[in-house]
Amino acid sequence: MAKTKLTVSLSKDLAEYLRSTPNASSVVAKAVSEYRARELEQRLEEAYEEDAEESEQLNREWESVDAGVDE
Repeated sequence: MAKTKLTVSLSKDLAEYLRSTPNASSVVAKAVSEYRARELEQRLEEAYEEDAEESEQLNREWESVDAGVDE
């Protein structure tokens, strides 16, 4: 995997913490990966919530049709 050097600004306490870790790049990469995963999960949850009303409406429309179908 190709790597890119990046300069970021951090608060003093975070910078001190990162300097104290054996591999600051690894710590930052893991933190950003976890942040991105949580962000994507939140966006997916919001999309499901937005679509819930439409899905319920479609379900109501098709319920009567489904009730007439013999299994």
